[in-house]
Amino acid sequence: MTEGTGHVIDPDGEARRALFDVVAQHGPGALSDATIMDNLCRNRLAALPGESILIVSAARADVPALLRSKIPELGNYGAIQSVAVTLAQASDLDNAASLWVVREFARTLGMIAPGATQATPRIAPGGPAAEAAGAGAGPGAGAGAGVPPPGPGAPPPGTPGAPAGGTGGTEGPPARASSGSRLLTRNTIGVAAAIALVAGYLGVAAAAHLSPFPAETVSANSSQSPGTGQSTGQSTGPGTSPSTSPASSPDASPDASPTSDYAILLSKIPASVQGHNNCQLIGTQYGATAVIQCSKLTGGAGVIQYYLYPSTARLTSGVSALFSKAGFHRKQECTTGGEFTDFLADCQSDFNFQTRSMSGTIAEYTNTSHQPLIVTTDNQQNVMAVLVGTNPGDVLAYWKQLNWIVR
Repeated sequence: MTEGTGHVIDPDGEARRALFDVVAQHGPGALSDATIMDNLCRNRLAALPGESILIVSAARADVPALLRSKIPELGNYGAIQSVAVTLAQASDLDNAASLWVVREFARTLGMIAPGATQATPRIAPGGPAAEAAGAGAGPGAGAGAGVPPPGPGAPPPGTPGAPAGGTGGTEGPPARASSGSRLLTRNTIGVAAAIALVAGYLGVAAAAHLSPFPAETVSANSSQSPGTGQSTGQSTGPGTSPSTSPASSPDASPDASPTSDYAILLSKIPASVQGHNNCQLIGTQYGATAVIQCSKLTGGAGVIQYYLYPSTARLTSGVSALFSKAGFHRKQECTTGGEFTDFLADCQSDFNFQTRSMSGTIAEYTNTSHQPLIVTTDNQQNVMAVLVGTNPGDVLAYWKQLNWIVR
């Protein structure tokens, strides 16, 4: 439902698709790069100038970093609400329009579940336009949008798993420029009142996990991690090309809260790997309840992706799913004379380091970008890790030191 001129924000989902595409090409760091976002908007979104203003403003404010800083404290949807307010104040944007762009960034980073494209108020520069609340009513509206993330074998748009919609799925009126001039005006006092009611509902719903804010952020078969790869273009996934990763496969819904599991998984990552903002939550793939990617690393592995599982059985299933998606086939053991001495292509072996009370499995192979890659597990902590390097011997030596996991 629309009012006034009938304009809606991103009515055909073009802005949403553009965000996913730019992350697939440049990695999640692109969402924090105002230059990349400005070029994206000029090349792809010239017909959506209002949406372009919001996207570039969000990149300049580094919305991804703001979200990651708030998630451990507020949860995914609470963080979205908080960051939207911050962005609106910092960039002189309308609160409801700010909420729209923060949600889109969160969706692209895999922090909320995908679902159907919904009709929401569209920014109409230079002309009066405002949309009434209620545009997102119905299943699939609200928190989600069905656009596939980057990576091999990504599912088609409309992947099931969107939270149910309702009045809470409505976006409010969009942005006004930093000069203070409004790009949109509300048509009537009635529309303004409706939007105020919706904003109040969103705040309550976020705290109570009401629609469109369910307690879980992903449902069955939803693929949720666009935030893979890195801005340097390094390939981070098994059998992938640059800026894609193993975290792009669809999988079943995890059972636990992504926010709490994020904190649990983060506690298992050494401080030397975390560094200064090296790690970020990128979704819940291959049955994992949280996936964290750490990049900008030095040493044997330049990128490590960590997957947390609720049980050993789910861990085993996740490894199998990743191998299947990557097309990995075991051809030999990874040991020579019972020792891990050389990086051996297409090998897989179990290991048991009694001195560290650690056992698991290791697989070694080279991805399509010719980077040496190790997929390994820590069975005691139900963690799978994907280590990507540049030198085969170095990445194996790094793995053997076990400095990639807290013990």
